[in-house]
Amino acid sequence: MPSSTSVSEMPTVALRLDRFTVILLSTIVVALALLEIISRERFDSTSKVQRRELSERAQLLAVRDAPTISDPHVALLGNSLMLEGIDAKVLRSTLAPEYVPSTYFVLGTNYYDWYYGLRRLFAEGSRPRYIVLGLSPNQLATSEVRGDVTARYLVQQSDLIDAVRKTHMNATEASGFILAHYSEFYSTRDIFRSYVMGRVLPPVADLLQKNYATFHETQIGDSVLQALAAERLSALDQLCRRYGARFLFVIPPSYQKGNQAIVNGGRETGIHVLAPVRSEEFDRSYYQADGFHMNEKGAKIFTTRLASELNQEITQSVGAIVPQGTRSRCGSRPSPRP
Repeated sequence: MPSSTSVSEMPTVALRLDRFTVILLSTIVVALALLEIISRERFDSTSKVQRRELSERAQLLAVRDAPTISDPHVALLGNSLMLEGIDAKVLRSTLAPEYVPSTYFVLGTNYYDWYYGLRRLFAEGSRPRYIVLGLSPNQLATSEVRGDVTARYLVQQSDLIDAVRKTHMNATEASGFILAHYSEFYSTRDIFRSYVMGRVLPPVADLLQKNYATFHETQIGDSVLQALAAERLSALDQLCRRYGARFLFVIPPSYQKGNQAIVNGGRETGIHVLAPVRSEEFDRSYYQADGFHMNEKGAKIFTTRLASELNQEITQSVGAIVPQGTRSRCGSRPSPRP
């Protein structure tokens, strides 16, 4: 049986615990608020990659091509394959002078990143005349998204739940994805951690890069890839047409196979797919040490051929952007499922 003294001390102990809990929670809230403020104020200017991506995004958002404009923009979108594969000087010198290239490359992105990314860009007022998206076969076919960065910078608030559903996220992934849309600190924590690792432990970062160079994703069967390409390219095409833009898809060279399956899938729905470099045309001398991204030699050839094909495709398509709901030269298109 407890003594009278211990009973009398219980309220005091409970009160002290309550004060401790309040102080602890307050400290955590203040710390998180400071981290969020610092991230919003400093991260965008500290990260070289972040500065480039935000600058390109701002420039693309400022594009307002009228239907009769004489110098329309060609928006080139994609991930590191396009970033490393596009030689800016070669592009400017090879692309017809009446077309203005505008690049926006976000590292680690796939199909759904750009499907929702385009929805947000259009919703925020971007109106380039031409959209050129470049992804590898596996990147077009996967249902994965980059994650927190996509939630923050590519997906608009109204699309969050739909993106969670389409990409089959579990409850934990979904909650983190939604939180990342509203928090700069939470959405960029992995980038910051990688930056610190590269600075503090460079040998570890080099080891990870070497291991990545030996990793090859499993090839997707042609029949599966062709069906997915037809469905997804059609969804992107209809989205672009809704806002008066012409959509073109380009396959940058990589070790991944399936170029012809994507070309066939695009042909099914009348969508132009550009493959400036044939599958396995480039040997390792055209790639960087990781065996995936083009080096300067490969980028020069790819860019020259891409610009040439864009000149031809755009010239042939002038005035041929068909409003949604009309019939194309390949007949009536079924409503795609993104």
